[in-house]
Amino acid sequence: MSKKTRPRRSGPPGTSSGRPSGTSTAGAARTGTARAGAARAGAARTGGEDTLGRGEADAIVQRVLSSLWGAIAAGDPLRAELETSTCMAIPHVAGQPDPAETESFVSTVLVNEAVRRQTPDGAAMLRTLMSLGTPAIRKTASRALGELTGAGIYPPEWVTEIGKVTPGQAWRRYDIFGDDETIAATFSYGESEHAVVMQVDLTRTPITTAIGVASNAASLIEAVKHVDDDVFDRVEQIDLTEARHRMEEPLARCEEGSDPGLSADTVAYLPIARTRIRRLPAEPFYVPPDFTAADRAAAVDDFMKSPLAADAVAADEQSTRFWAEVLTGYSSRTSGEPPTQVGPRKLVHILLGHVVTGFALSAGQRRHLEPAVTAWVRWSAEQRNLDEAQRSHLIERVPGAFSRFDEAYDDPDSATIRGYAAGLAASDVDVSWLTHNVGRRMFALPIPPPGGGRVDVSDPAGRRALVEAEFGSCTPPAGMTSEQFVDAACGVVEELWRTGDLNPTYQAASGMMLDGVSRHDIIHRLAGAPAPEG
Repeated sequence: MSKKTRPRRSGPPGTSSGRPSGTSTAGAARTGTARAGAARAGAARTGGEDTLGRGEADAIVQRVLSSLWGAIAAGDPLRAELETSTCMAIPHVAGQPDPAETESFVSTVLVNEAVRRQTPDGAAMLRTLMSLGTPAIRKTASRALGELTGAGIYPPEWVTEIGKVTPGQAWRRYDIFGDDETIAATFSYGESEHAVVMQVDLTRTPITTAIGVASNAASLIEAVKHVDDDVFDRVEQIDLTEARHRMEEPLARCEEGSDPGLSADTVAYLPIARTRIRRLPAEPFYVPPDFTAADRAAAVDDFMKSPLAADAVAADEQSTRFWAEVLTGYSSRTSGEPPTQVGPRKLVHILLGHVVTGFALSAGQRRHLEPAVTAWVRWSAEQRNLDEAQRSHLIERVPGAFSRFDEAYDDPDSATIRGYAAGLAASDVDVSWLTHNVGRRMFALPIPPPGGGRVDVSDPAGRRALVEAEFGSCTPPAGMTSEQFVDAACGVVEELWRTGDLNPTYQAASGMMLDGVSRHDIIHRLAGAPAPEG
């Protein structure tokens, strides 16, 4: 839930922005074209009419577009994709990560420019946008392409191959602690092979943190396979269906989050990665190993009986079991993760992110944090047969998390977020279920803005105060007084606050959300309309 404990590596191996790959071919694996375009787009960070004249801002865009037109004129599908996706990334690089800004930029700049040219190259650019863009972008580009073809202007023949790549092979590089992994897959246009590489952070719900594209697939795969530079990394070739499983959802979360901290290259490569993943086979469906709640409970029981837990159990058995269930239960957020899996960065996030924002701890549980967690980490290392160097690397990180725990737990922001988990966060809770319901409550009642004093959202009175502040000045629907409308809005928020997907109010809100209605307007409509029926 917290971003305070989220370290980020600079990029996947085999790309010039990645961690050292230990091979001189790593930098050569990049195409260079999209990186150059992204660098030019970076100049737009100081652009816009606030700091530049309109003519100068337009000149920057035209310089970026010139590389795109060159790629299209060359008739190279991959290069055309790279340059088009770089142009699409300009709003994000300029500090406007909202997807709506990208769609607006594409419609008002790229599409208009393509139509204005009235040439086959303009039609080719529109066809490339249709391959790489979101549904809204595809719709806008398709409509514009229809205008050109209606006037007898058609894209060149090579454009029909855009995105129609053939998947080749896939590799996975991962650290033995389970904190992150890198997935690389190769694709080809005829005999020309390229590769997409994706770094995934596994400390929370898996999410893509960096993407690279290489025109020299062999060099990139060699860089991914070169693990001699990191004694804690391993590598394996994986099936293409498994590669899709490991790449698809993390990339979707990355796009949903619109993280402004993503590198310019990663943002530029997002559309290409999306199209390539769609070309990976989904059948036969990859099924990760299944670890159930019973498996997690059995792991806790094994720990409690272990000699490594004896001192902690003797000091405070109840608190020791609590911490074992919290640590073991965290694996439930990701299918296929064993209950004993923990790494240095994941442990920090569990304690300083997951725990401090999710659990109201007793004084005894706080006192017993260090002995219980230390014992569990040592037991976990033994269960996974880590060698001495690996155990030391894991265990020596633990004291740093302990030293920061009290400050993180007592932080007012942490206390506010804990209010959203009130009544939900048992020590053995399914973390994916908890995350879903906390997110649902945050939709019903967003986190109060800083500076307004702490509000206890776990208290119905505190929730009502926030609803009154938000809806008290709204114009009530016909036939309702302002007081009646606020009462109705409070009722809607309380209904959304309750767990259970069969809740008719939640179902109605979900339907409106899919239609693009804003949260405020959803509650407005539900509060001014008859109660939805199941």
